[in-house]
Amino acid sequence: MILYIGIFVVIVAACVFISIIMMKKQKETARKYEGEAGIALASGVKDELLGQEFQELSKQMNGAPIEAFTQCAYIATVGDKVASAAKTAAKTVAWAAVGVKARYHERDNASYLVLSNNELHYVFFDDGEAKDHLVFDHETLLNARPAQISNSEKVTRMGSIMGLKPKKMHLDINGNGLDIIYYGAVQRMPDGMISPGPGMFETQSKLQLMGRFFLNRLYQKYPQLQD
Repeated sequence: MILYIGIFVVIVAACVFISIIMMKKQKETARKYEGEAGIALASGVKDELLGQEFQELSKQMNGAPIEAFTQCAYIATVGDKVASAAKTAAKTVAWAAVGVKARYHERDNASYLVLSNNELHYVFFDDGEAKDHLVFDHETLLNARPAQISNSEKVTRMGSIMGLKPKKMHLDINGNGLDIIYYGAVQRMPDGMISPGPGMFETQSKLQLMGRFFLNRLYQKYPQLQD
């Protein structure tokens, strides 16, 4: 009995020791990408990610420049016109020409906002395959404004909001309102979550940096969105 207790204590101690080492390594890795020093590295990190883990996102832009990108909430549209437009998967859809309202619906896949020149692109991936690609033009973004995340949204989207520093913008499109929840961090790749393994902490830190870099560039272009 004493032997079993001793083995159990050794196993627990080993697990605690490994956890402490991993947490220390994670903090050391994250420190490289913090603050202004991290922002200075962001463009190079962005190009690296777009050439590797985010190749599919890069392909969706069809050669258009990607200044910054971040993760956002999935947009579920309401209305036959938008449902029809959404079927044109992997094609750029002129959202302003649709002119109907949209609402949120929880979906466990990956959605991104991409800054490209003076446009903002929304790209939704389902199991790694691009399904929706919407574009918001410069004029729409100039008239956009920050909005508060409601208590109901906090409850219904709790799983996707936690740890992602959520923000919300309100867009007016042909007289119809559209709200987008977007994040100051990235946790998902187009084909799913980050896989555990060597380099995991480095990848996590780089994705966190992409969220901060996106907010930095978005607010430079559209300062009225900063709440």
